[in-house]
Amino acid sequence: MTIRVRSITGAESEILEQWQRCDDVVRYRRARIVQLSARRWKCPAIAEALALHAQTVRDVIVAFNEGGIAAITPQPRSGGRPPGHSEEVGQAAEDLVRQGPPPEAGRATWTLQGLARALAARFEFIGTLSHETVRRLLSLRRIIYRQAKSWLTSPDPQYALHKSQRDRLLAWARLASDGAAVWIDQSWFVRWPYRFRAWAPKDHPPHVAQRWQEKVDTTALYAALDDETQEPFLNWAAGQPNSEETVLFLDALMAHYTAQGRRFLVLFWDRAPWHTSRRTRDWIRDYNRRAKAEGLTRLIVCLLPTRSPWLMPLEAIFGWIKHQLLGSRLFETVADLRAVVEGCFHRRVADAKLRRSRAWSASVAT
Repeated sequence: MTIRVRSITGAESEILEQWQRCDDVVRYRRARIVQLSARRWKCPAIAEALALHAQTVRDVIVAFNEGGIAAITPQPRSGGRPPGHSEEVGQAAEDLVRQGPPPEAGRATWTLQGLARALAARFEFIGTLSHETVRRLLSLRRIIYRQAKSWLTSPDPQYALHKSQRDRLLAWARLASDGAAVWIDQSWFVRWPYRFRAWAPKDHPPHVAQRWQEKVDTTALYAALDDETQEPFLNWAAGQPNSEETVLFLDALMAHYTAQGRRFLVLFWDRAPWHTSRRTRDWIRDYNRRAKAEGLTRLIVCLLPTRSPWLMPLEAIFGWIKHQLLGSRLFETVADLRAVVEGCFHRRVADAKLRRSRAWSASVAT
């Protein structure tokens, strides 16, 4: 018998939304389990999407049905017994963290799994090492993975209205065979990064180094993400984003979708000044007039609520690239950084397609 979540109350829905925007991974996963089940996802499909066991998903749903939010709220743990490895292993772990991963790893910072493999290869008496053991070894030496991240509460007084408009247009575009939903965002990379994530002692934040050696202060990336195919459309701009660069990007983007034979495109982006400027609005108006006369792809713009990064999928992608793949890495030129960033986007597309294929296969099998 298929297990599904019961009806969710308004208060419970608000708490689940907050859990999805917090730093607690356990709360995030449990909130996603409940909400996906409410959308009539089956337990195996939810487990595949969240990288969990199907029985874990069933247990969370059953607990929520019986006890509500209180039953799925994570409880503090005792911490377990301390690691039994020698001081030599702990010192080796700290040395590896300070050195950073080898260039062939393709990352700026170690993952716990990568550290575990490196330590197991260094010491003959260690057969296998779990990532949790490595985390505890580092924690005993007061080294943690410092995350400079904060989530916002949107100050938009019409947040509910704007979000419902976004949801309605997104659902409409997904159902239309001749349309497309596209997310657009920009991020700029500066020569002297002001924030990144790295392993470091609790009392000493990571040292900020320059991003590249070339005497160029800023470069910006315009990215469009197709909601259906997850294919990115990328374009680099000199300096920070502005209205002229935005117009050039939109012109290239619309030509791209016109070549695909799309009748319309729903564009989702935030309320950045270069998105709402008179220059950009005039171009969109003039383009739609020309599109109607010449049979080009029509452009429908949906502005997201003010300061709501959780509604923009590209925010997480840009953050992941900057903090986990770039970190404090030094590049010779801006072109080298651009190549790494574009490679990250395209690898993500391949991974997203693989996950979607697995989830679809699992849903069909059940």
